[in-house]
Amino acid sequence: MPWYLAGALVLITAVVLGRLEVTFWRVTAVLLVALYLSLVIAYAHFRPAKWIRSALNREVALPARGDPADLYYRPSPRRLGWNWAALILGPFWYFLQGLWVHGAILLSLAFVTGGLFLPLVWLYAALKADEDLLEFRIARKSVY
Repeated sequence: MPWYLAGALVLITAVVLGRLEVTFWRVTAVLLVALYLSLVIAYAHFRPAKWIRSALNREVALPARGDPADLYYRPSPRRLGWNWAALILGPFWYFLQGLWVHGAILLSLAFVTGGLFLPLVWLYAALKADEDLLEFRIARKSVY
């Protein structure tokens, strides 16, 4: 058994058994184990590492650019619509649609207030989901 595997095994065992009393050493042990695992995944020649590397190196084709005028001249949705999926999923609906910033803002607002604004966040998601999605699609295809 190589020395780094033995060292990692000792650190993991010490953390699990609670023998490391000082928080600094626990954090150091966890960081070393995480570093070791990331190096194993990155440089190992076993099947999961190859699959992970191939998934991360895969080129994603960009969608074909359509005419932005097709989006601009559509009738815009009502200012306050109702989206049942967004009402049920809340900020997670935004994540599923690719609106990462909107979802992160709404979710952080719910967490920062300790759940006080949770009903308002879900209500906002239900009322503004369609409009936010259309604005996102227009901004993605606009040519500035």
